[in-house]
Amino acid sequence: MLARMYLWGLSLLPHLGSVTIRKLVQAMGSEAEAFHATREELQAYTGIGHTRVDAIVRARMELDLVSEWEKLYRHNNVKLITWLDRDYPVRLQHIYDPPPVLYYRGDLSCLQHPTIAIVGRRRASPRGIGWSKRLGRDLAAAGVTVVSGLALGIDTAAHEGSLETGRTAAVLGTGLDITYPKCNSKLARQIERSGVLISPFPPATPPLRGNFPARNRIISGLSMGVIVVEAGERSGALITATMAVEQNRDVYAIPGDPANQGAAGPNKLIQAGAHLIRGAQDVLDEMQLSSQLQLPLIPSESAKSHADFTGLAHELLECLGQPLDVDELVMITGLSVSEVNSTLLQLVLAGMVEELATGVFQRVS
Repeated sequence: MLARMYLWGLSLLPHLGSVTIRKLVQAMGSEAEAFHATREELQAYTGIGHTRVDAIVRARMELDLVSEWEKLYRHNNVKLITWLDRDYPVRLQHIYDPPPVLYYRGDLSCLQHPTIAIVGRRRASPRGIGWSKRLGRDLAAAGVTVVSGLALGIDTAAHEGSLETGRTAAVLGTGLDITYPKCNSKLARQIERSGVLISPFPPATPPLRGNFPARNRIISGLSMGVIVVEAGERSGALITATMAVEQNRDVYAIPGDPANQGAAGPNKLIQAGAHLIRGAQDVLDEMQLSSQLQLPLIPSESAKSHADFTGLAHELLECLGQPLDVDELVMITGLSVSEVNSTLLQLVLAGMVEELATGVFQRVS
């Protein structure tokens, strides 16, 4: 218990990353000795300069470790696991610089199952959202825990799809008492009930820009492979894919129309050697999970009767025998932009309409 407390204390001090903490503990002989290291020992064993050592010592003097430790354990909704614990996620333990401490809410044991990450852009197209939701749903139905980052767009769709049929894990770039974006608060509560919320950051940590690379590294580290659905050529999703390669994880990508900006990232990854996939079964086969997991025969949304859809959907389907954009559909049907967009999303998710290029749609024949 004391070793865990002192390791947690080290994780709260500034300028001490996971590699430095491990090095310091090994040099000092224990977590307690490392926490109480003198200025000279900190400099000798970490190579940190005078100014930063002074900041570490100052922060340590201001930290009432025992009191804060007890306060954390009174915070019933937040649990803590360290790399000293047997239940620390095995896959994460094997990356170069695993976080010494993880905070979580929910069932951490879902990470003992096969895990696959689904990532992509926040401003996703209906096509991308449809793919992400379908992949999440099919992978979770096959017994995979789907990992993502609770962001808008591709992440949200992956979590929502996987919750329909199984488990999901969300890695946050904030403390667990802060949901970012706030509009995903309901989704976060659903994930906590049917999976797990994870963060390397203590409670009350706001969504700072510098937090998200650390979050992305954990997403890939927890996963056996990473699927990129949509991403720009310079995006957080591609950073996650790069980290996955460095961590010896497989990378998969959904190809797209080169004219679509969201397809630039996945297409670039495929050119660089990522696996091109056409659905969840391709991932299961490539990772040799098909013999361990059985993908249930889920009735395809595209096989549903047209009668399952609204009159608006029928009206759009009649128009979409040829490629049309949203403005053209609004002009032809007299519907509002919001009605056209929401109905198109329903049809894309059902596999009955495809997005040929950004904002251009056609009925699937």
